[in-house]
Amino acid sequence: ERKRNGGIGSVHGDKSLVKLALPRDRNSIRRSTYLLRQKLGLKDTPYFPIVEFLENVLPEIDPTFHIEILEDLELPGVQAEYVPSLNVVRIKNSVYEAAVSGYWWARSTLAHELGHYYFHDEKSVRYAKLDPCKKVPPDFDPERQANVFAAELLAPIDLIGGLSEREIGSRCGVSYQIAKRQLRVLERIRLRKEGKRRAKKRRPSSKA
Repeated sequence: ERKRNGGIGSVHGDKSLVKLALPRDRNSIRRSTYLLRQKLGLKDTPYFPIVEFLENVLPEIDPTFHIEILEDLELPGVQAEYVPSLNVVRIKNSVYEAAVSGYWWARSTLAHELGHYYFHDEKSVRYAKLDPCKKVPPDFDPERQANVFAAELLAPIDLIGGLSEREIGSRCGVSYQIAKRQLRVLERIRLRKEGKRRAKKRRPSSKA
């Protein structure tokens, strides 16, 4: 949705022609963001410094990567984009300035493009013609993957337990919508674990 030429989900206006990424579910994406934060010494830090990371840290890790801050007119209809062939994230100046100022929507945009950097190079994304009335399976959708990456990087579920949506938004620099979604994910995990514990208790003992 942040890409030009019809968006990353469609090509040249043909809505049945889409891009498919290698499959990744939320758990695997969460693992990637956790390992990144751990590597940076930020696994216990709620507020991820996305601008500093893109500007100063990632180019040290990957010298071929860089960002470009462009005048708004140079990216019409686009907040930011990742170009795999050039290994560059291009960002509208207004979006960059907003991210520097801590606006959640701009921070999410940059984290979203960082997700494309980590998961979607020219070899891992392919074009496909969908059958009529079919949609891209969620785990294969590059836009969903980047959205999940952004949410898990900026508001890790292991740091938001017991917090309200407002507290998460303030501490992590994310929207209330992302905060609410991450809390729902956390609750589903809790219920799943509780269900497993109950099932284990009901299981008959193997002892004589």
